[in-house]
Amino acid sequence: MVENECGISKIMAILGGKWQLNILWQMSKQPDIRFNQLKREVRGITIVMLTRCLVTLVAYDLVSRTDFNTIPPHVVYRLTDKGRELVPFLNELNNWGKQNF
Repeated sequence: MVENECGISKIMAILGGKWQLNILWQMSKQPDIRFNQLKREVRGITIVMLTRCLVTLVAYDLVSRTDFNTIPPHVVYRLTDKGRELVPFLNELNNWGKQNF
């Protein structure tokens, strides 16, 4: 876990990579999403990177992973309550980015 007292430093340590905010943004648009659908929505991300990012987001309780233990595999990801708290900030960042760049 992140040990710094600064909130921005903590957030950047978790979400500061190239993909995490985009993954959360795509997940915020629907109640749950499967891995391959998320891969299609987050353009340019590799399978390995998406897997790593999801592991991190699950570890920090921003995303939940539900495995239905079926063949073929059926796994669903969704934002946790903690992850949904970020959605208003993501909306603001999206609006600011559209207006300024």
